[in-house]
Amino acid sequence: MKYMTISLYHPRVMKGGAQYVAKDLHDAADADPDVEAVLLAGIDGHMFPQYGKVGSSITALPDSSREFILPGQTFNEFYHTVYDQRRTKALQRFFSDHKPDVIHVHHSLWVGLEILEIAKQVLPNVKIIYTLHEYLPICYSRGQLFRYHENGICQDTSPDQCVKCFPDKTADDFILRRRVFKRAFKFVDHFVSPSEYLRQRFIQWGLPEDDISVIANGHASMRPANWIPRHSANVNVFGFFGQFVDAKGIDVLLAAASQAAADMDESEEIEIRIFGGNKAYASEDYTKRIDAILDNAPKNLTIKEMGSYSRDNVFQLMSSIDWLVMPSIWPETFGLVVSEAWDARRPILSSQAGGLLDRTTDGVNGFTFAPGSMSQLSTLIKECRGNKPLWEKLSAGVRDEISLTEAWGRHKEIVERLLV
Repeated sequence: MKYMTISLYHPRVMKGGAQYVAKDLHDAADADPDVEAVLLAGIDGHMFPQYGKVGSSITALPDSSREFILPGQTFNEFYHTVYDQRRTKALQRFFSDHKPDVIHVHHSLWVGLEILEIAKQVLPNVKIIYTLHEYLPICYSRGQLFRYHENGICQDTSPDQCVKCFPDKTADDFILRRRVFKRAFKFVDHFVSPSEYLRQRFIQWGLPEDDISVIANGHASMRPANWIPRHSANVNVFGFFGQFVDAKGIDVLLAAASQAAADMDESEEIEIRIFGGNKAYASEDYTKRIDAILDNAPKNLTIKEMGSYSRDNVFQLMSSIDWLVMPSIWPETFGLVVSEAWDARRPILSSQAGGLLDRTTDGVNGFTFAPGSMSQLSTLIKECRGNKPLWEKLSAGVRDEISLTEAWGRHKEIVERLLV
């Protein structure tokens, strides 16, 4: 079977969850003796001009004979289209040369929705799988289904509601945008969703229920053999992994920790470690709220910004905290960080937002709280801080995410059904 993966970016070009998932599945397919695998990654050619070549729309990734880069020069962010005649001809030739039986598309950003129709035109019998990594087809607001002007999760995605987030556009604009995505999706034979929550949102949006399967993102364990999980001396280190974007809820975490520390004796210290950061992604109002919390933090609360991290060292960093906190106020589609925490047997304090609902079970592998609820999270922090028996119970209740081999096996089952 010839299996082609089409991805947004490539981890060697830009790191990110969707591209890691795509690359991991490509590698798993490539290791399958029944499969001939090839990967094509769409990228922003302006941002990464070093990957483009004069006179060529598709270039091989250096030192890789089966992985290719598709630099784009024009991309319509509203409709997710790249209408470039030279690029279209290159894609037609690429599909014709490789003749895949299956094409697995992982995104439309800098890939372009028209790629689905081009593939079917060149290869009428090709089967197309599309993984829905986020809500961008439904939501133009960063694909987050979050109403920043109301500070809440969006439950109504009708076009007349979308204009409340984008008053410079009309309801007709959003009607047309939805039609563009749905027309393109008619060329897809089956969809994959990493969580049941995301699946249900796309069913509400209009995709057929039977056309979407839930397959959790596979995870490659970094845990050494015979490794035993341990906590810090005071079981008081709470960690956040991610970016400083508003919807990630760092302000909720810091406010909750500040309140918890204030309610405790000064000798009972709480430590918050923030991995990732990148405050440049945060809005001015958001950073002001955080700075105000930091300026008034109790003396027994220590907050450390730990800098960036990668998949190469995330296991060690996860092992350095006691509790992972995911305070997201937008409906996370899956939560790759959860898999990384599970690998290190870290209990999780998670907001009840989106795909996170599928993952954390209260009293088994962690606890949940209402999105944005500083008071509920503060109560949990106080309950967990210093509670060694609770940590040991929850750590023992953590189970691994499905492996990459298992994830590829489930994808392969879908492929085999489509090819019958």
